[in-house]
Amino acid sequence: MNRRDFLKITAAISTFPGQIAIAESLTGSAGASVKLLNPYADVDWGSWGSYKAALHLHTLQSDGWNSVREVTGAYKKAGYSIMSITDHDFFKPNLHVRPGELPPEKASPYPENPKPENYPANTTWPWTDYGGHSPERLDMVGIQGNELSYRHHINSYFNDYGVWYEKTNYDVPYEGVVDENGKEIWEDDQLLALAAAKNSMKGNVEGLGAIFSARLKAGSLAILNHPGVEDSYRWWQRQSLDWYVERFEKHSFDYLIGMEVTNNNTPRRAYDEALWDQLLARFMPARPIWGFGNDDMHKLFSTKQTFNVFYLDKCTSENVHAAMQKGHFCFCRSTRSIDYTVNDCQLDTFPQIQSIAVDQDAGTIKINAVDYDEIKWISSPLSLEPIDDYKTSSQPWEVGNVVHTGSTLDYRNTPGIKNYVRAELLRNDGSHTQRTFTNPFGIVKI
Repeated sequence: MNRRDFLKITAAISTFPGQIAIAESLTGSAGASVKLLNPYADVDWGSWGSYKAALHLHTLQSDGWNSVREVTGAYKKAGYSIMSITDHDFFKPNLHVRPGELPPEKASPYPENPKPENYPANTTWPWTDYGGHSPERLDMVGIQGNELSYRHHINSYFNDYGVWYEKTNYDVPYEGVVDENGKEIWEDDQLLALAAAKNSMKGNVEGLGAIFSARLKAGSLAILNHPGVEDSYRWWQRQSLDWYVERFEKHSFDYLIGMEVTNNNTPRRAYDEALWDQLLARFMPARPIWGFGNDDMHKLFSTKQTFNVFYLDKCTSENVHAAMQKGHFCFCRSTRSIDYTVNDCQLDTFPQIQSIAVDQDAGTIKINAVDYDEIKWISSPLSLEPIDDYKTSSQPWEVGNVVHTGSTLDYRNTPGIKNYVRAELLRNDGSHTQRTFTNPFGIVKI
């Protein structure tokens, strides 16, 4: 990389809404200057708390099998502090009651009349309007959300946007939806609408500059959901790597902040993780793509354990919003399913990060953690070329390259490190594996 390219990258970094801290220039033994972008640089590990977050949940208000009150109560008992109910915008309530899968007495009567203006594309918010307790009563943070489901699914947060239901085929969103002028709506249209959607948050965010606060008040955040869903479903169409590259090139980090890397379905694990590494190899460090772990819960009695852990000074919606932009979180996944309807649902033990320390003089990143067997450090894949057909393969691209194992990484001198590095903490309990993923650290070498 020449100095002109380096200056362009660092200039782009300095304009990020997240104000990601950049380490001082360092000179390694080989004479290479290095800048490290640490998404956790602002985290005060000594005083901040860690908060479990579920950011992709469904209820009877779309295609889920449980009421809002059942879902929020179960997740509260399971130790969650942050929740977003993201019912689909193209389903009317009680999808599983109509075909007889659930008895009529289980049907939700909500929303009551008068219906919300954009029903049935409305968000399941506030929870009290749908028979649930308020987040405050549960001592939780509730995030208004929606799963935009026409074409590629997109989770949106901190807004009430949804695509109008009546103008599309009920069963097959890929048959298209049009606006009031007859124009077909695509993913880009929805993302641009999110960028302009009215924000549901109130007030400024303490501790941030005026420019960043203004951007926060603009509001909406979005992530791309479960890329590796099998292409055989009528409601889904896998997209090429180039399609994802185009979306992250076209849409600002101000609102399109990342993607789901872990979701409820195990067979597509390598697909989604490999896609994340391929994108990080192309975009880091100038444009982070944060990784999220969401269980995409539809049935409380059977769902995989995957969630996010936020590091916050105080657990408030404003701080969650800021952390989602700045990358102040990790995400976790177990291979084991769980039944949230059981009082003692025997949650797995996951690797817990207690601190991440960057030593600028030594050029090291050290993770202090408990309940883990191994820490892997992963950088750009060895190849950026496709290795199989993305429509049919469970891993059409190479995953990131493991460059080191151990709690401390020498990021200046470890062979194989390219433009980013991320860490995975693994724990094996015999029959199952639990993993904790950090967000990527950006690396610039000249």
